[in-house]
Amino acid sequence: MRHPRRTTGGATAALLLACALGAAACASGAPADTRPRTVAAFTTDQPLNADALGRAAEQLRRRAELLGLADPKVTTDGGVLSLSVAGPIGDRLTALTHRPALEFRPVLAAAADGATPAAPAAGVPAPLQDRFAALDCATAPAAADPGEQVLACDSTPQPQGRSKFVLGPVALRGPDITDSSAALDPNGSGWQVRLNFTPAGTTAFADLTGRIAVLDSPANQLAVVLDGAVVSHPAVQQAITGGSAVITGSFDADEAKQLAAQLATPTLPADLHPVTPAP
Repeated sequence: MRHPRRTTGGATAALLLACALGAAACASGAPADTRPRTVAAFTTDQPLNADALGRAAEQLRRRAELLGLADPKVTTDGGVLSLSVAGPIGDRLTALTHRPALEFRPVLAAAADGATPAAPAAGVPAPLQDRFAALDCATAPAAADPGEQVLACDSTPQPQGRSKFVLGPVALRGPDITDSSAALDPNGSGWQVRLNFTPAGTTAFADLTGRIAVLDSPANQLAVVLDGAVVSHPAVQQAITGGSAVITGSFDADEAKQLAAQLATPTLPADLHPVTPAP
C-alpha cells in the first residue's frame, strides 16, 4: 500500500479503457490475453510513502488476481496506483477496494427476532438485557467498540426467521488471518471461505474455542461477524488448535470468492478508492 504523496483535486479520473494493441498501458510483456485492457486508477485520502505504496500495489494486484481479473498489473505514479487488466472490470470495482470488517465473538445470548428472552443471560448487564429484549432486526444495531459486548442480528433471514444475539468482545479480527480461499463444502452445503490464522491468531482461536466448548448452548457458539452482521454461529465442541477455520453462510460462488480475496489482502489501505466513479 503505497502513496508517496497525496493526489490533487479530490477524485477526478476513473475507469479508462485502453486498447491492447499499441497502447502504452498494454505494452508491457505482450500478455497472452489479447483482449483490450481496462485501466482503473486508485488513490488514498492519506499520502503513502514509497515503501507503503509498493506494498499497496502488490496487495491490489493480488486481490485483482483472486477476484478473477485477467493478467492484472499495477503501476504507481505520484501516489496513484493504476491497475491494468485484460478485459472488463465490471462490477468488481467496489470489491477491489472494500475492506470487510471480520470479527469472531463468543455468543452470550440468542433469541428469535421479536421474541423476549426467557431468562436473563449470565454475564450480560441489565441495561444490555433490556436493549436485547427490545431489539428489532429490521433496524441494524449501532457499531460498537471491539472490546465491548454488542447486539447483532443474522445477516440474512433464515427459513425459521431471523435471530438476534448478545455477543462478547472481539477475540479475533481480519488482521489475524494470513490467507483465505473459497471452496465448495465437500458435504454439499454450498460455498464456504477457508481461513488460515497467524501464530497469534492460532493461539487466540484455540484459547477461545477451548473456553466456550465446555459451556451450555448458546454460550458454546462462536459468532462470525462480517460488517456488523452475524453470518454464522456454529456450536464449538472442542478446542480448535490447527490454525484454520471455515466460514459458512448463504454464499454463492461470487460472494465466497470476493470475501476470500478481500480477507487474503488485509493490508490494502482502508481509504483506497477509485480516483473517480466508474462510468
